[in-house]
Amino acid sequence: MRVRPVPLLTLLLAAMVMLPSASLAQTDRPLRTFPEFAGTWVLDEAASTGRLAITPRIPLRMTIATTPETIVVTKRPRLGQADRASATPPPEVYRLDGSETPLVDAGVRLNISHRFTLVADMLALTVKESRDGWANGYTAFTDAYSVSGDVLTLHRQLVSVTAAGQIRVMQDPPNNFRHTYVYRRETQAAAP
Repeated sequence: MRVRPVPLLTLLLAAMVMLPSASLAQTDRPLRTFPEFAGTWVLDEAASTGRLAITPRIPLRMTIATTPETIVVTKRPRLGQADRASATPPPEVYRLDGSETPLVDAGVRLNISHRFTLVADMLALTVKESRDGWANGYTAFTDAYSVSGDVLTLHRQLVSVTAAGQIRVMQDPPNNFRHTYVYRRETQAAAP
């Protein structure tokens, strides 16, 4: 008995019928919300190896809230006596679709945006700033957050980009490399 080859058109039609069912299966899956990052975190200065007086200021304490669409980080920066920055800046909102979220603040003359990227189970949250518009260059910092139990590690990278899209060497040599900060999950004290 001779086996007849299946025509190519039949194979293509079968593949087209199966594709929609494969994509529909993905819509039934739960949404990722990164609950391991949610909560309030307190800086452990002794365990951190990054500069504590870095600009922009690192958070002394931060609260991370997550939804299926956004990550919101509310920071209380570690300020020095000479700092004129707010001790309670507005929350940073990062959209999980990767789009940049502009900061709207009538009192600030900066273009500021926030962007989320997922990198090897780390939340990479980038804050980009420009005084003269994005086409004229900008500065940015990316905080890559990772969690292990009740310890959050933040790796910060600073960058300055020219109008031509090139990365400058930072004036302060240690700022060309990452700064690492360790945070501990804040636990609520038992009520008396």
